[in-house]
Amino acid sequence: MNLVLYKILPVEQNYWGMTLKNVQWRPYCLMLALMVPLIIFASTQPDFLSAYPRLKQVAFIVPYTENPLWYQFLYEISYGIDFITIELFFRGFLVFAFVRYAGPSAILPMATFYCSIHFGKPLLECISSFFGGLILGMVAHKTQSIVGGLAVHLGIAWMMEIGGYVGNLVIK
Repeated sequence: MNLVLYKILPVEQNYWGMTLKNVQWRPYCLMLALMVPLIIFASTQPDFLSAYPRLKQVAFIVPYTENPLWYQFLYEISYGIDFITIELFFRGFLVFAFVRYAGPSAILPMATFYCSIHFGKPLLECISSFFGGLILGMVAHKTQSIVGGLAVHLGIAWMMEIGGYVGNLVIK
């Protein structure tokens, strides 16, 4: 889909924010650090533990393979790759393409739409996705880069995987 959008829509040189230019990593590390206690808390909640780790979706493969860790690692990498397309669409396309026409006001509908894809997930994740979408959208607009936001999104996703794994071990 991104290839189609790339061909038919006007594109900046950095392809909707896929650039390291203007990225300063300290604020992104701070965002991740602020998420640690929230993820630890979430990892004690039954709705979170029923949804995470997402890795349990491939648990059926364990009896059929000699190296289950390899398949689990591949699953986590694939899970992470999905966030590249999510960031490209929500922060890249929906922010950078529509800021031309609506200005920074394009960020609010992007965050609302982004929140809607979290419906059916644990309640705190759904609510926080709106605010996370707003923050990452504003940061992407200011820096003209989605790379730092992608790192934060991946970091949160993988911390949630670890939190779900550990939480399910401790609670059971």
